[in-house]
Amino acid sequence: MNTHSVQSDTSTRPARLIAVGNRIDLQAAATEQSFATELERIIGMAIPHLAKDRPNLVALGEILGLPLAMIGRRGYLSRHMHTSNVAISMLALGYGRRMIHYRRLYPGISLVRSLLLSLSDVLYRPFVTTLSRLAAQHSIYLSASTITPHVQRSTSTIDINRFGRRHSGQVYLPTDAGVYNTSFLWGPDGSLIGSTDKVFLTSSEKEVLDLTSGDLEAVQVFETEIGKIGMAISLDAFTPEFLCKLDSLGACIVIQNDANDQPWASPSRTSEWQPQEWLNSVLGSVQAEYPNLHFNICPMQIGNFFDIAFDGQSSITLKSDLEPDPHCNFVGNDGFVHTQTGKPLKGEMLAISPWVIDDPIKTKPDMPLAERRKILEQTARQLLPGGSQANQYKEAAIWADVEVPIV
Repeated sequence: MNTHSVQSDTSTRPARLIAVGNRIDLQAAATEQSFATELERIIGMAIPHLAKDRPNLVALGEILGLPLAMIGRRGYLSRHMHTSNVAISMLALGYGRRMIHYRRLYPGISLVRSLLLSLSDVLYRPFVTTLSRLAAQHSIYLSASTITPHVQRSTSTIDINRFGRRHSGQVYLPTDAGVYNTSFLWGPDGSLIGSTDKVFLTSSEKEVLDLTSGDLEAVQVFETEIGKIGMAISLDAFTPEFLCKLDSLGACIVIQNDANDQPWASPSRTSEWQPQEWLNSVLGSVQAEYPNLHFNICPMQIGNFFDIAFDGQSSITLKSDLEPDPHCNFVGNDGFVHTQTGKPLKGEMLAISPWVIDDPIKTKPDMPLAERRKILEQTARQLLPGGSQANQYKEAAIWADVEVPIV
């Protein structure tokens, strides 16, 4: 684990930033209680690292609540499928009546959209109530992302019996036809400080899940005792338009909840080496063109979800005029250059989670780049479903003590 302390200053606020990279566990969503237990386990990875002399911000990964879609008896068959497409199809069998209701309520929506609307209560309620409780229990700022509609609470017995858990006393229903990838931020008292919808969606989010893009003009930053916090889910943190919005609102800390749905140590869809491209966000977001953005905390959820592989290294970065330490980089990387603009990246990598194996350069400094990447890519393929090391991703919690400038 990499950790780093940044020197204190009278014009700053102290904080400890903690990023937790957990392995997604589909079977943990067998019941609401088992999923709550899994969230407790994930938060438990951060507990040994909580500071006693400063506020703690714990950031969790992207779409953390996705397994909730497969919860309970309706999701039993889906949880035991081998591909996500078949799992979605099986899930629809259990929610057919609700899907018909939402297709009548919102004519023209897709089957997948109607399914996600049918799942509103189970996607939102267990996720939000459990993480709110854990934030209060441990007196921490807490952030995580999940897929959910915008919802409203109903106590109607008819609504509860039709769309929720019987005898639960409440149910959360969609307010419109949208379904979003949303990041939440809770305070140390468990109250919800705010949320941000992902604006720039990936192709799979648009084409497979039929998610709704957030409104850039509606994006907010949130004032806390450790400074102004903005949330930039995955691709949003790569997008200058989104980063400019956070910067214009005075955000100092950027939470980049993430779950990269491609093998990590390999070429990506848009770059010859994905970890190199990842610097475009975690370091790119703290460059001089964004004067207010000082820190990026990027927790990466990992693990195989049916036939989809989530992989990556969590990181915490700091704005700086210095060149990054060449010995503190993602696996297989060659320096610190923005892969799209070609500009050198400045800043500090305060903490990086370990990958499954170390970069060969650590023991063989003269090994050619192509050979290093070949070794790493071979391991990445073995982690995929059906591979010799399937799902053997390495969980980790990383942290850094920082001094957040007072703006």
